[in-house]
Formats: sequence, C-alpha cells, structure tokens
Amino acid sequence: MEIARKLRDNFNSPQEVLLFGRIFLLITILPLLIKFLTLPRLMKVLSRNASGAEIGNTEDYRNRIIRFTDYLLARNFWIYRKTCLKRTLVLYHFLCPSLRDLGICFGVRERKDASGDKPRSLDGHAWLVHKGKVFLEEKPDVARKYIVTYRFPENPAGRKVSRNNFANLSGENRLLLYCSR
Repeated sequence: MEIARKLRDNFNSPQEVLLFGRIFLLITILPLLIKFLTLPRLMKVLSRNASGAEIGNTEDYRNRIIRFTDYLLARNFWIYRKTCLKRTLVLYHFLCPSLRDLGICFGVRERKDASGDKPRSLDGHAWLVHKGKVFLEEKPDVARKYIVTYRFPENPAGRKVSRNNFANLSGENRLLLYCSR
C-alpha cells in the first residue's frame, strides 16, 4: 500500500513511472558502459539508443527527465552518486531526441596546490552544450575554465580548437591531454 501511495503521489501517469525506471536502469548500467567502452563508442551507443520522443518533446517532459535524474543521483548511495559525468551522460541520452543541436563536452584543467603556485593534478568536468551555450549547469562559468578535450558530436560547426588554449598547461599535463585525445 505504501508503494502504491508513493507512486500515486509522485507520478502523474504510467509513462512517467516507465521513464523513471528507464533513467534508473541507465544510471545502474552506466558504470559498466564507462568501464568497457571507449568514450567515442559510448557516445555513439547513447546517441543511437536515445529514446523518449514517444512521450513528448514538451518543456514539462524535459523537466521530468532532469528532476528524475537529479533525484536518483542525489541518493549518494553505492553507484547512485551525483557526478558531472553520470548526470551529463544520462541527460544527453534522454534529451537529445527532443533537442536539436544538443552536444556534450568533456574538459580538463590544472588543479593548483594550496599556495596556488604549482600545478598539482588535472581536474575533469563534463557538461551539456545547446546551440553553442552551456546548458543545464548550476554554474555555467565553471565550464568555461576547462579546456575541451572531447566534444560529441565532434566539431559540430567545423570549429577548430586553438592550440593557444593549451599554452598555459605544464609540459606533463599537456602530454597527458594530448594522450587523452
């Protein structure tokens, strides 16, 4: 009875329950996909199997996808931890059929030590881009601090990445960046 009451209170239709289940399933299998597929292959799989257009392309539908994804990842339990990579991949998979010009970017930046002098390590981030602008990020300015290492779909408008973007990286981190590409 408790489960039926929660379903009735939180979902307006059986389609919403199904959407919630599909998001839950993708979040559950995503760690395996990330582990065994290369990033370009993973992006092709997520794009090819993208679904959701059958329920609707409305703003309400998109908001449900975002709400369900954030709810599941906010549990902070086992594999259901909110990371930018998981959130971005799930949102991309479910939103790309209904949003034209939706892309996903992966970037890195140098993380400085406590004094701010020496670079300590590389820090990564993933975010969505819609029509060339950062999309669905709490702090869009943060994404601009990262150097894009991979974009999907690759180079959507034929834009070239400037080599000047890498000038401020140390030699070791520049080598790691080129190897990751």
